[in-house]
Amino acid sequence: MERHTTRTGILLAVLAVAVLPSGCAAPIPREPVPAGWALDVHQPGEWWTQPLIPRSVVVQRCPPPPGWSSEPNLSIVTGVRPGTEVNYSSLADDYHCLIGWSEPATEVEFSQKEMATEAGLRRICSSSGLPLDESWRFVGRKEAERVGDLPGAGDVGLGIGRTTTVGFVDDYGTAVGCMVQYVDEAGGGASVELSVGADTAPTPGGAACPVVPRNMARDDDGTLLEYQLRGAGAVRGADGRILTDAKTLQLGVAGDSVTTSHPVVDGIAIVDAWVQPKGVVHFDWDRPPPVEGRVLGADGSVLATCHG
Repeated sequence: MERHTTRTGILLAVLAVAVLPSGCAAPIPREPVPAGWALDVHQPGEWWTQPLIPRSVVVQRCPPPPGWSSEPNLSIVTGVRPGTEVNYSSLADDYHCLIGWSEPATEVEFSQKEMATEAGLRRICSSSGLPLDESWRFVGRKEAERVGDLPGAGDVGLGIGRTTTVGFVDDYGTAVGCMVQYVDEAGGGASVELSVGADTAPTPGGAACPVVPRNMARDDDGTLLEYQLRGAGAVRGADGRILTDAKTLQLGVAGDSVTTSHPVVDGIAIVDAWVQPKGVVHFDWDRPPPVEGRVLGADGSVLATCHG
């Protein structure tokens, strides 16, 4: 069985390690942090796609060993996107450091009971470095759903209650999907991804679905064995407007008959499911299968469709 991990590139950018001999890398500047520097996480647009964290702050949060190279190359770039993982390497070793968002990322201990409360989820999700305080409106949560006869039902990540996805949104229409995974009282963690949760321009061919497949497993003959859907994002009509009257998002991989159902609150879908396809879906890693979905109203009527 082959397993690849795919992620939307909005939040946690996982970058390849550059292995260069010690002493061959250009020196990384050591600069003072700009006076009064702070990351403004409440502003319109896709602000998180810009290099908003200056190099001096990156180096402060992730001190580079002398002579080691880095990816991204901090001897050249002057700033990075929030949530970036910085990879330092020498000929014989490497280490990785997540710089966080407006604050450094931190380790967090939590219980399964905290995963069922808004206060607990705010604390857990804030360990990503994005403080999810009252400036973010809590939209809701969804525990992992298992669809189909999945192997390894007792494994962490597959059991109901072991993972949950949380949705937040701010006054500028930035939607946060926080993915929480529980291992035990001393383990687990959370990652966040951001997307636009406000009205946008019309999209040719219709609106995109708010999530894409992750953690796909493929058999030797190229058949999709299982996949994951996780995240929080807006559901839209063909005109790009948020469907605030929507109640449910149904999703499935294109070419399969299985769909999963996820709640929609104020136009934000909260998605969390592990799925075993019912039909036979062939694909290669260069062209992963897209998802297709339907957005339903309270009476079950179809308000819109999504794809990709």
